[in-house]
Amino acid sequence: MRQSVKFAVSIPEKEFKDLETFRKKRGATRSKLVLEAFELWKEVKRKERLTKIYEDGYKRVPERLEDVEAWERASVSVFSQEEW
Repeated sequence: MRQSVKFAVSIPEKEFKDLETFRKKRGATRSKLVLEAFELWKEVKRKERLTKIYEDGYKRVPERLEDVEAWERASVSVFSQEEW
């Protein structure tokens, strides 16, 4: 089991009430809810970082029109053989 650490967080009362309603409906503890929110936030940030890396790379080396046309021809050839 991982070692746990306690910490205090201050949030506006309205958000606290919303959080309590939400967590009670889910049957989750505050700790579990905060941990899940943090894990989700980390995953969103990871995807944002990867998207930026992809976009930066694409800007440095964009597709050539000839490549796109070749991929389209190959796709049509392959997909036309599939039963839909």
